[in-house]
Amino acid sequence: MPLKEIVAIVRPERALDTEEILLSHGALYVARQSVFGRGKEMGQRLFRSWFGRWKSQTSPYLRKAKLSALVEAKDAPKIVRKIIEKNRTRQFGDGRIFVLPVAGE
Repeated sequence: MPLKEIVAIVRPERALDTEEILLSHGALYVARQSVFGRGKEMGQRLFRSWFGRWKSQTSPYLRKAKLSALVEAKDAPKIVRKIIEKNRTRQFGDGRIFVLPVAGE
């Protein structure tokens, strides 16, 4: 049974839905991490109070969720399509999906 690893980096509010997709489609292993990163959105603007004065700062990174899953190779394209359908907002910051071969089979 050849395996693939799917690594999905998504918005944190979509992580549970993405995890449900992975588990419902027979993922053998699922791990989730909270990570920071950025793409075309180029970070975010933060406003902080510093001794009563508001100061604007730009953070180069945004909070993201990284999910890694081991799936059967034949199921990988279907699972990737489902993840895209669930996470697409057609705006910068939707995330990335990587499909990697698993060595040692």
